[in-house]
Amino acid sequence: MKLSIEEIKFLQILADGRRKTYVHIVKGFGQPLTPMAPTFTNRIAKPLLKKKLVKKAGLMRDGYKITEKGLATLKE
Repeated sequence: MKLSIEEIKFLQILADGRRKTYVHIVKGFGQPLTPMAPTFTNRIAKPLLKKKLVKKAGLMRDGYKITEKGLATLKE
């Protein structure tokens, strides 16, 4: 599966299996926490959600979690 560098980094941030919010994602990319952080995170996550490599997680669906398919793709 062909993924961009940002998408691979996104999956690596989620690779521990825990739920991560946009705050974790932005800090994982080494960027400051700004009002654009949710937009940045959602822009990368949207194609990964369509490919079923990540899923929405948490009680209010405010975070992301890697799926088994995502872990397998990351190991390739």
